[in-house]
Amino acid sequence: MSTGLYITLVVVLWLACGLGAAFFLLARHGYRDRRWYLIGGALGPLFVPIAVERGRRSSGVLERAGADPAPGPAAGTGPAPDTGRVPVVVVGLDRSAGSDDAVRLAGRLVDGSGARVVLVSVLDPDVGEFGDRRTQQEWHDHLAQRCRWLRPGAEAPVLEICTGDPGPALVGVARSEGADVLVVGRRGRGLTHRLLGSVADHALRHADVPVLLVPPAR
Repeated sequence: MSTGLYITLVVVLWLACGLGAAFFLLARHGYRDRRWYLIGGALGPLFVPIAVERGRRSSGVLERAGADPAPGPAAGTGPAPDTGRVPVVVVGLDRSAGSDDAVRLAGRLVDGSGARVVLVSVLDPDVGEFGDRRTQQEWHDHLAQRCRWLRPGAEAPVLEICTGDPGPALVGVARSEGADVLVVGRRGRGLTHRLLGSVADHALRHADVPVLLVPPAR
């Protein structure tokens, strides 16, 4: 093997190892900043343990505001009998038109029922790890504004900001809240969908409660 071919092979393997770690160990855990690919490409195999460690601590709750969850049955048992339990509707928001439609639909569904609505946004783990208060505040304001779309009911809406992979994070919130239904907007099938999967698809496969998909407006 010539020296040039050997060097080329080493460079290709170095890049593949670092970029693969950035994609499989970070992007699939919610890290969306493309600079991680630059770091992975530069560090190559040295980036693998870094990506593993960051991937393990990618999820968490940055902020929760509103009423505490009411006692209810374990997730997956479906709506509870009429024992005075407040129904819970969890809605995922990502600043898309589809998620706005999901909020509107959830508002119509719970109107006058006294149900509690939990509005959830899932951010890049970097927001929490690097203390990005500005981004967190922007999302808080967004959720608070969408909360005003809901008519006043018996229960105050809950606003929750999490970090991690949106699909598993939303399913986890629905489970911890004892939700009766999870409402998410459905997007198209572009390149990102094919590579990373759809939040809606993940919710359908893994949620313990019924999932209501809101199609894009035509």
